[in-house]
Amino acid sequence: MMLGRFELKRVLGEGAQATVWLGFDARLEREVAVKLMRADAAADPVAVSQWLQEARSVSRLTHPNIVPVFEADVQGQQPYLVFEYVPGPTLSQHIKARGALPAHEAVLMMLGVLDALQAAHTAGVVHRDLKPSNILVDGAGRARVMDFGIAARLHDPGNLDQIVGTPGYMSPEATTGGLPTATMDVFSAGLVLIELLSGTKLIQERDPYRAMHRVASEDLKLPEGLSSEIDDALRVLLRRAIERDPLKRWPSATAFRDAL
Repeated sequence: MMLGRFELKRVLGEGAQATVWLGFDARLEREVAVKLMRADAAADPVAVSQWLQEARSVSRLTHPNIVPVFEADVQGQQPYLVFEYVPGPTLSQHIKARGALPAHEAVLMMLGVLDALQAAHTAGVVHRDLKPSNILVDGAGRARVMDFGIAARLHDPGNLDQIVGTPGYMSPEATTGGLPTATMDVFSAGLVLIELLSGTKLIQERDPYRAMHRVASEDLKLPEGLSSEIDDALRVLLRRAIERDPLKRWPSATAFRDAL
């Protein structure tokens, strides 16, 4: 199947709003990832506008731990984005295959994620949907953050009527539609690192509203089954990352990274 100059070879993944294909760019003779917006979403001009916002957000970001976007276009009423193709599993698949990672390996993976987040925050972009399925593991074992589909400008009030993110990984302030801040991403990064260390999600509520209510109203605790190799110092860092009050959290991705 062809989309403009891109040959679409096979589906790599599907989400609520889009399907990602492995594509081949004949002009530059390279494999790429092509993200196609679903037809029902493509009929909504607001959704298409947000879609192109993803391209604008990511195109500003150049970092070895971020999957770059090459181009964005609409072909015959089909909006699409073209990304670098990163062969390798998502962090979600990695955890499913490996289970809990040794502490040094999990922390090393998270250092790359936090470097990516800091680069985004410095450019004024908050990811807002950081989770294991939005992080790829490349052939060198390096974390590559992707899918800035609901990224926002720092402190941008434009989306205050929308609650965005994935329940189970959202910060407490995100569940009430708070202004996009760097500490939202720090909270999500803390949850991802805990999942790497434990092999399971910290918030396992199936009902998305229960998951959001829990994170907004409870002080989260570290899972009881954490390995004894995770010492008190690391536990203190993890607890600070998932503080309900953003003022008690690590103030930036860099602060969390340096502490790790």
